[in-house]
Amino acid sequence: MKKRIFLISAAAVVVLLLVGGWIFNFTNATNTPNKAENAVAETQKEREYSYPSFYKGIYLTVDSALNFQKLKGFVEKAKMADLNTLVIDVQSSKFAKCIVPAEHVQYVKDNGLHPVARIVIFPDGLKEWPVSEEYIKDKIDIAESACKNGFKEIQFDYIRFNDSNKNKHVTIKERYAFIENFILRVKKELKAYNVRYQADIFGRIPLNQDDIIGQKMESMDKVVDIICPMAYPSHYTWSKKLMKDPYFTVLQTSKKAKERAKNAQIVTWIQAFRMKLYDIPYEKYIEDQLRAVYESDIKGFYMWNARQDYEVPIKVVINFNNKKSNIAKN
Repeated sequence: MKKRIFLISAAAVVVLLLVGGWIFNFTNATNTPNKAENAVAETQKEREYSYPSFYKGIYLTVDSALNFQKLKGFVEKAKMADLNTLVIDVQSSKFAKCIVPAEHVQYVKDNGLHPVARIVIFPDGLKEWPVSEEYIKDKIDIAESACKNGFKEIQFDYIRFNDSNKNKHVTIKERYAFIENFILRVKKELKAYNVRYQADIFGRIPLNQDDIIGQKMESMDKVVDIICPMAYPSHYTWSKKLMKDPYFTVLQTSKKAKERAKNAQIVTWIQAFRMKLYDIPYEKYIEDQLRAVYESDIKGFYMWNARQDYEVPIKVVINFNNKKSNIAKN
């Protein structure tokens, strides 16, 4: 009798252990996300990424992006001026990959700023035709590595032919088609990353129709999310009016670009460097351009200064914001 009771008790213990183990495993399975659930969570997070509704940014070199102390300083300045975007070089001539580390990209995001990866496609414009497949792949590799490092927006600069007759046998239509197809190929191959695309264009492009560099508003409008006219008044050398009136230049360029773009948004590059100011105080020169951006009803501005000297431009933006705030209160 005692032996039977012992056997029953032992069997009960085994059942309890099995049931307990099943409950433990079930609890762990339900409480611990598996790889599939993590992937879903990450995908959802990517879908919820918030892009600026109005871009306000500055350009940074790859050196500034690699040096964390420099990057930190620019992030602090940007936040102080209520800017929300950093357009960052991600490449150097030595590497065919994005060399800005993911940690630095995340740091920018964690501080409420939107990092945009700037990639130069054809330095000085496309001179050698045709373009090798190896060269195209290198540029796509840079864009993909930028996506892998956390960038959610890619900006193509120098996405154009050289401003000369070097490739005069290539027709205007062939130039448009080549640039369009390059961008379409990048978008197709990097579709899984779900990023936005920008293209920088000469400031004259919104004001003309057919241009030797192969850029056209209607052409770019087919393939990118944002078109960025480089509306630096100092570069409009064919017109004294456009060179000497920064407000008028940025206003006209931005409005014309917006009129001709049916799909893409317009974010205009403005001049934040001292070149051919024509006795206009530097502060006023920048403020006039800012005012033009807001009055042209586009989607933002980027300030360009190749030397990273943003002390005056940042002060101008802060003062401009204060003026707008006071006007709104009144």
